[in-house]
Amino acid sequence: MFYHLISSLLFRAAGAGLASLLLGLWLGRIFIRKLKRKGWVNYVRSYTPENHKAKRGIPTLGGIFILISLLVSLFIFGNLASRFLLLSLFVILYLGLVGFWDDVLKKAKKNSQGLKTRFKLLIQLILACFVAFYLYREPGFSKYLEIPFSGLTLNIGWVYIPLIIAIIVATPNSVNLTDGLDGLAAGCVLFAGMAYGILSFFVGSDIFSSSLNITYIFGARELVVLWAALMGATFAFLWYNCHPAQVFMGETGTQVLGGALAITAILIKKEILLLLIGGVFAVEALSVFLQVFFFQTRGKRILKMSPLHHHYELKGISEPKIVTRFWMVAAILALLGLSSLFKW
Repeated sequence: MFYHLISSLLFRAAGAGLASLLLGLWLGRIFIRKLKRKGWVNYVRSYTPENHKAKRGIPTLGGIFILISLLVSLFIFGNLASRFLLLSLFVILYLGLVGFWDDVLKKAKKNSQGLKTRFKLLIQLILACFVAFYLYREPGFSKYLEIPFSGLTLNIGWVYIPLIIAIIVATPNSVNLTDGLDGLAAGCVLFAGMAYGILSFFVGSDIFSSSLNITYIFGARELVVLWAALMGATFAFLWYNCHPAQVFMGETGTQVLGGALAITAILIKKEILLLLIGGVFAVEALSVFLQVFFFQTRGKRILKMSPLHHHYELKGISEPKIVTRFWMVAAILALLGLSSLFKW
């Protein structure tokens, strides 16, 4: 809407961020009461620490007002003719619906079991395959993989297809595994999203990309508006989600946020950096994999409980301290990721 009146990227990004923040704060006040009244509440998983039983009954599905705030602000301030923005929204909406479906089943069953894991992975795989083949066949999509901090690129050809598939499937699920403590996932996404928003700005500028000797990607700057809106909505959610949480984002929120990180990393050719910038999510997912692997192969656990944040809980560290420290790590990793703009 505003794009046709004022095309200024700075104005639109600031407007989108502020609009989604204010809308998210307003929707949060309304949704939290309604969600609890209608039975959209948290059902504590059986494999979480004992103290998490106190979280039972707290409203969930907070991801829905993240998504609404994002869509409204982008409708006002986004360039809806941008292919980058439209593809990103397609991925976000698709995964958001998958997450919503999962949350609906949890409410219907009145327990923490939503979609079966294999079925959910299949649905995500369908999306990932579509996006991978679509981008691979796009004439302007580069098949070169950038090696961070080196200035080197590697032509991987068709290998880009399974790489894109892996990123789109793994990232939302990694964010979901991280969403186990008040404010943990949302706060870490804020730092990772800030890094990818800044990277999108530099990659999408022919002047900066030339001076920094990085790949110029036409249209990538529109993702700055996307992340401004998403960060505003996430910050509004975090206002209600910080300890002690008044609402949880549910599977809807984790799929939306994880999907946004995944598609942005792919579109601006910073896929490898996702392991660094999203390092908290990667380590959380790895901790679950290693825990299961060692238990099934050797019959013993390497952690008191997985994901990793639960391990620290069982070691007696308070929830706010764990979350704060994870945020600090996420901030450092985001800064390290941004430093890749300058070749070492």
